[in-house]
Amino acid sequence: MDKVVIAGVFDFVNFYVCKALLDKGIEVRGVQFELEENEDILDEKRLEIGRNANFTELSIGDLRMNSNEKETLILSIYDLYMRYKEDFLLNENLINMVKWERIVIFVPSLFLNNVDDIEAKTVALDIIKRTKGMNKNIQLLYLPTIFGPWQPDTFVFQHSILVGLNREKEFKGLREETNDALYIEDTVESIIEIIENKQPGRYLLQSGKKNQWGSCAAFLQISEQISNERKVEIIEENDLAKLTVKSSVPISIALTKQIEHTHRLYS
Repeated sequence: MDKVVIAGVFDFVNFYVCKALLDKGIEVRGVQFELEENEDILDEKRLEIGRNANFTELSIGDLRMNSNEKETLILSIYDLYMRYKEDFLLNENLINMVKWERIVIFVPSLFLNNVDDIEAKTVALDIIKRTKGMNKNIQLLYLPTIFGPWQPDTFVFQHSILVGLNREKEFKGLREETNDALYIEDTVESIIEIIENKQPGRYLLQSGKKNQWGSCAAFLQISEQISNERKVEIIEENDLAKLTVKSSVPISIALTKQIEHTHRLYS
């Protein structure tokens, strides 16, 4: 894997994946669907990776004119869904743009179970179905709640941190899984390992710990009632590989990093 295109490169999970790939010397071309609402945040993310000679930011139009069949496409339905931006999947036909060598898609773990957002799930699953019909070399990575610095305020954890700073926006509603949670820096290591093994298939990343989301919520003093709203009970499926993500730090340290990062951004 020498070249990668990341669609939505400055979104939460994608941003960390981009940095990890660049650290490995892999050439990354990044497309952003839209500008962040806070231009300062987008500028800070650009500063983190923009100086890397292996990174190029381009528009959808640039990508259409300069595509490469030897590239891997990374698309995060997870990031778009969690930010209520899944409609971008209807507007930008990245899947059909070129015959990609391989496609990697991040998907909310909730999609393995019943979710309330039927319309949003239908849009996402239709994209996955059409992708499978065009390219058999596809990896689907199912992710629970991911937390850490740069988590969007549409997640409960980040929203609660912003409430403490009196910087919160109106909360649109709970979209995340509420029984498992993974720290982003640990998660991205597992994601890169899966991408590098190049084996097509479906992968569920999990903490291996009971009620990890609830433990995080308790640290942030979030109501226990919320934690019962979106439990995921994964049905045993033969084609679903379950991988436990190794934890590098206690959740107290991981969440403290997120809190301190948020304070720095909004100070």
